[in-house]
Amino acid sequence: MNDVDIIKSKIDIVDFLSEYITVKKAGRNFKALCPFHAEKTPSFYISPDRQTWHCFGACAEGGDIISFLEKWEGVEFLEALQILAKRAHVTLSGYQPSEGLAQKEKLYKIHTLAKEFYHYLLTTHKIGERAREYLEKRNVRKEIIETFSLGYAPNQWDGLSRYLLKKGYSNEDLLTSGLVVRSDRGRFYDRFRGRLMFALRDTRGNIVGFSGRVLPPAPEKEAKYINSPETPIYIKGNTLYGLDVTKEAIKKEGKAIIVEGEIDMLASYQSGVANVVAIKGSALTEGQVTILRRYTEEVLLGLDSDFAGNEAARRGIEIADKAGLTIKVIQLVTGKDPAECVAAGAHLWKQSVASAVPVYDFVIESAIKRFDRQDVSGKKKIGAMVVPFLSKITNSIILSHYVKKLAKLLEVSESSIETMIDQSKKRQVLTPIIAVKSKVMDREDRVEEHLLSLIIQSDSPIQTLMSVNEITSADDFVQSAIGKVMKKLTDYAKTHDTFDVKAFASLLPTELVPLFDRAFLVDLSTLLSDQKRFTKEVIGAASVIRKNSLRRIVANLSTQLRSIEESGDEKAAEKVNESIRLNLEKIRELEKSLSGKVK
Repeated sequence: MNDVDIIKSKIDIVDFLSEYITVKKAGRNFKALCPFHAEKTPSFYISPDRQTWHCFGACAEGGDIISFLEKWEGVEFLEALQILAKRAHVTLSGYQPSEGLAQKEKLYKIHTLAKEFYHYLLTTHKIGERAREYLEKRNVRKEIIETFSLGYAPNQWDGLSRYLLKKGYSNEDLLTSGLVVRSDRGRFYDRFRGRLMFALRDTRGNIVGFSGRVLPPAPEKEAKYINSPETPIYIKGNTLYGLDVTKEAIKKEGKAIIVEGEIDMLASYQSGVANVVAIKGSALTEGQVTILRRYTEEVLLGLDSDFAGNEAARRGIEIADKAGLTIKVIQLVTGKDPAECVAAGAHLWKQSVASAVPVYDFVIESAIKRFDRQDVSGKKKIGAMVVPFLSKITNSIILSHYVKKLAKLLEVSESSIETMIDQSKKRQVLTPIIAVKSKVMDREDRVEEHLLSLIIQSDSPIQTLMSVNEITSADDFVQSAIGKVMKKLTDYAKTHDTFDVKAFASLLPTELVPLFDRAFLVDLSTLLSDQKRFTKEVIGAASVIRKNSLRRIVANLSTQLRSIEESGDEKAAEKVNESIRLNLEKIRELEKSLSGKVK
């Protein structure tokens, strides 16, 4: 076996994917909501026998544990292989990392060293005393400092740079990492100086960047926070602070609390509300929503109360709504942010979280509080604030509910609200979305794949194949790939009494394996539990394929006949007519036989 096969043999796909998504037994396979597109009904199936997965929904993707990790983490094949090799305790041989992967590995190491440098200064060195005092004042406990690797960047131009250069890295490496900046004169200096440091991690726990908070009292012109720039390992819109630690709590609670800053996130976590992550600002990005959807279907926004007037926040809510997430808003019982609320009492923060309201109710309530709804001008302002949010709602039932609610509160007709929503939609500048459409199979294709699934998933595949071969043959299939698999199956049956799915799959050409795996993953549990119905389904599918084949033959003969008749060759025409008659007779006999077999 090669390295890939060894890794796949050591990591069970069901156990592995269960760490990322919620899976349920479905006959001999397992099913789940697809993590790669929004859906309410599970279309994602996993085969423990074949160690493969396939989505039968919108994305129509499939593969093994390696391709799953590639797609989940957004990494290339070799990086996914390295992650899995480490998990399986396999030493890879014969694989050379690409230039891009080698650069990523270097950047991860640089950031890990930077984290250790900052953390040491905060927790041990005298230079971090001021930052320690600040954290103590904010009631941030030592275990939180350790869990989240908090640190302190010294107020020096090149404190970190000198440390990393001694570790063997070049100025160009440090520049690429984003931890160092080059001045107009070509001088290198540390990006973060005199700041409390928060390590930003990806979902696997790799440190990809930092956020630095200035310590009070700070100069007026000094930015409160500065962040790492985007690099080959850090994309701001794909990062959720704390997720590597809190993702299990999010899955357990079934909801994710979104706050704006690291201090708010840490305060919530320390208070016992651990299903929380932080974003930069008040706007959720598409990347963040995609990540959150993997762990939950509900998000609670603990953001600035002013976010209702923020266009970027509106776009974030639209993205979350389109992804199928339920969105609620946390209204603080006390304090201007979650950290202040926690400081007043952990129970008050928990109470605020428990009382979260649907986002559209919050937006309407915010507008009503801000403007006078008894005044015509106030009604106009309320509509201007609320309608852009309502125009983003994709569910018609939810939209109708809020149209009625707003119309009642403003004492206007529902049609006037609907008109405003239509006008708002027309004003919106829509970004064209290029949809990647999977191949839409016609009815014949579907029947052929269905029959293949029936054969290879049956309790006795060899016996089922023999029953099918009494009705049809490999030449009857429109899809040449399925015809080839059927021929392979027939050849296999000649030398085997029982069907071994792994042994058979190993005999298939590489290009036919995805088709075979897809057929093996289709959920047939209901049919397989009823033998009589299953037999009827097999005979019916085989008969449809055979009839379709005969009809194609008749159609081709009819085309030939027209050409022959035009040429005046009566003998040839008579011969073709006889062939047409015989094939039509075969169709009638097949239908008669079928009606007798499946009663």
